[in-house]
Amino acid sequence: MYYLTEVENQYLMRKLRPIAREVGVSESLRGWSWSEAPLRPYYDVKLPMYLVCGKYCPTDRDVYIKCVLSEKGEPTLPMIMGAAIHKTVETAYSTVRQGLNTSFEEWYNSLNIDRTREFSEEIKKYAETVWNHVITNARSKICSSLASQPYASKEDIVSTSIPFLIEHRITGELLGMSGVLSLDCYDYLRGIMFDMKVGAKPFSSYKLYPTGYALVFESVYEVPVDIGCVVFVNFSGGRMNIQRELFHINDELRSWWIEERDRKAEIVAEGRDPGPAVQCRRSCMFEEVCARL
Repeated sequence: MYYLTEVENQYLMRKLRPIAREVGVSESLRGWSWSEAPLRPYYDVKLPMYLVCGKYCPTDRDVYIKCVLSEKGEPTLPMIMGAAIHKTVETAYSTVRQGLNTSFEEWYNSLNIDRTREFSEEIKKYAETVWNHVITNARSKICSSLASQPYASKEDIVSTSIPFLIEHRITGELLGMSGVLSLDCYDYLRGIMFDMKVGAKPFSSYKLYPTGYALVFESVYEVPVDIGCVVFVNFSGGRMNIQRELFHINDELRSWWIEERDRKAEIVAEGRDPGPAVQCRRSCMFEEVCARL
């Protein structure tokens, strides 16, 4: 999922890196400047990342329902599918790192899940495709490293062959975010913040996810993160399609993220109902709750 193709790697090294070095990022928009404006949170509110970055509701009423009314909503099929694929990717990489030969069926049978929802037969089929893809690629990278680095330790081989923090837990409290956030992936050798989207290409704000996680990462570890990547995973005709979009996490994206955070934090702090949208998304998890208000 997170290995770049040769073309993508060339684009990263010859296009994005030079742009990032030349344009740079304003110091005030680095995550470690969380105690100063504009990054300093104005409200004593802790928001989940998906509410800040998502455009699920045109009026942001989902923020009000989730954070003010404390409604959980009803998970939709795309959400269930996305959670299943994310869990599959995390476990597959972990399996290779630990040197295990666990098959997908063995892992799947060990899960304590609702087979009708969390892993329906259709989702199971897609998850197995993802599992095999991740396992094959990760093991191939390790084999290549073993052949080219005969004196490296096993730990070094694994660390450089799979240079990813997968579902890394981190606190976003310094930036007014939830205390426990989970990064889809951070490539610590190349400094790339990844976010994976399963299904159709989402709303225009999808770049805000890696941007937000990059800011949080900078706020906690004080390590600059200049490159983001959104991984789009789709299934069609029994095949998996993966597309990646690499970009510079520039001042414009960082400022946009801050604006979204502040506007939505204001809704929660004031307990203000923005009202229903004229046209709702079918995939909204708060559809029934919203209709009752």
